[in-house]
Amino acid sequence: MQITGLKYLNDSFIGWYPIMVVIDEVASALKMDRDVLVRASIKAFLEKELRCIEAEIFDIRRKHDVRSILELDDKLKKGEVREEDVLEDFQELDYLESRRDELLAAMKNLPQ
Repeated sequence: MQITGLKYLNDSFIGWYPIMVVIDEVASALKMDRDVLVRASIKAFLEKELRCIEAEIFDIRRKHDVRSILELDDKLKKGEVREEDVLEDFQELDYLESRRDELLAAMKNLPQ
């Protein structure tokens, strides 16, 4: 069974490589330890994802003038906004806040 990973390009298409081969080649080219490269890559990925999630959270909060999903829920309960007007954003905000928490937990668990 052949393990396939990312398509690796080096001036020309040279086929499908197992991901660890790509990591080894990049680490070698950069003259750095493979584990350092992997940790730095994972950290960079998580940080980028977190920035994107936080930007989306900010946009929804600003749109509805709230600081959290709980405030939006309070506005719903008080009748300040209609459910059909905010339902999609409410669900999206709930998901985004949950995803943010997952990313933060993953970042906290990264080895130093």
